[in-house]
Amino acid sequence: MPLPPDEDKIVLTQLVEGNPVATIVIDAQHRVTHWNRACAQLTGMAAEQTIGTSEQWRAFYAEPRPIMADLIIDGALEAAVDRLYHGKFKRSELIEGAFEAEDFFPAFGQGGRWLFFTAAAIRNAQGEVIGAIETLQDVTARRNAEEALRESEERYRQLSLTDSLTGLYNSRYLHQRLQSEMERAARYQRPLALLVLDCDNFKSVNDRFGHLDGDKVLQALAGVIGRCLRNSDSGFRYGGEEFILLLPETTGEAAHILAERLRAGFANEAIESGSGLPITCTVSIGVAESVAGESESSLIRRADVACYEAKRRGKNCVFVAIPAA
Repeated sequence: MPLPPDEDKIVLTQLVEGNPVATIVIDAQHRVTHWNRACAQLTGMAAEQTIGTSEQWRAFYAEPRPIMADLIIDGALEAAVDRLYHGKFKRSELIEGAFEAEDFFPAFGQGGRWLFFTAAAIRNAQGEVIGAIETLQDVTARRNAEEALRESEERYRQLSLTDSLTGLYNSRYLHQRLQSEMERAARYQRPLALLVLDCDNFKSVNDRFGHLDGDKVLQALAGVIGRCLRNSDSGFRYGGEEFILLLPETTGEAAHILAERLRAGFANEAIESGSGLPITCTVSIGVAESVAGESESSLIRRADVACYEAKRRGKNCVFVAIPAA
């Protein structure tokens, strides 16, 4: 395979060395011919360590494997590129036969670096591949900014769905979840139960201890709820001292058992007021199992009526709603 004329070599060297973007050039035998200063700075590997060798992989990987430029020399079949860069690469829209990718390299710097790299063939006058050129750019700052933005958006989304006092979901999210769970239960003919909980004598707690201690009671109840729920269940602060639990794949009987466990757990919960006095509080719970064709409002209303019946029966108890007609 004839090499380019000497003058072309000099021009190529000047172009590569003067490029502020990290650049690697390899020949048809996979030997490094150019490793510019920007590449040495990015990788921490001097040109003298790589030029004339086929060990360009050492700058990027712990064991021998092709870099993108090597794949170009080997014909760059998309299947081969996909094997090494699955989900991280695409064909270049600017250069025919070239590929570009973005990947994380844990050995670079402190904590690793994200690199965007692109590789293309170098051809002679006859169109034969006589080498490949690969450029690399550090895009860690952009990736970190994107990740920070995603985390911020997720935090905002969670805040918009969450009650700030108790950490449970809010009533707005309840209506989203309840609709989807009722549709799923109807589609697959699976059970779905809903609990309405109301703190007994909560006004008396506020009047005696103050609203700050009243908030502590609500937070304690939320803690008991959290300990009783499965991963598939959801707890919501419906308003004031009223809470709703949504229990997919749960019959009314199973929901009754969970409600009793929750009721007993809260009755035995140790809550201390700001003045050091113990606060005793209980909860009344209404249980309703969804029936075919029932609306969201009907299910909530039946559980709510059951909760009031639990209060009428002396509070600190559980009552199961009558099935909808």
